[in-house]
Amino acid sequence: SLQNLFLYGYGAIFNFLGLVITALVQGPRSFHILEGHSKATMFLICNNAAQGILSSFFFKYADTILKKYSSTIATIFTGVASAILFGHTLTINFVLGISIVIISMHQYLANQIKDQVPSSKIEMSDAEDDSRLVESVIVKVDTVASEAKHRHGSDERQPLLPV
Repeated sequence: SLQNLFLYGYGAIFNFLGLVITALVQGPRSFHILEGHSKATMFLICNNAAQGILSSFFFKYADTILKKYSSTIATIFTGVASAILFGHTLTINFVLGISIVIISMHQYLANQIKDQVPSSKIEMSDAEDDSRLVESVIVKVDTVASEAKHRHGSDERQPLLPV
């Protein structure tokens, strides 16, 4: 954390010095840092800053796979925002990539939920409504677990499709 603090501190100091030197050389009337930026540009700047903060949160607290998903979702969000704000065209490759990421995230998170919920040692409540709710959760977890199977052992490295 201390290294990142120094990195950002030095960046802020050198950028500030660059602005001061520019204002001294060209005069104070040329010191307009926000000149020429539209509301959409400012939105994208704030969006990228928020994504950086969220990414640092994921890098600190999440596992490696969630880190990759966070950067991918940030790219998708920026692409969709630029299409909405600036009229950029979303290609079929971009849309296919989005669908692959969403399917992949669904499979990964369904497997994570299956691993976190014990299906055999759930304590049954005395109330009948609570027991029906717990049974329905068990059925749903078992259904998700049967749909999201992962290979273990020697079959793990085998290709999914025939060669």
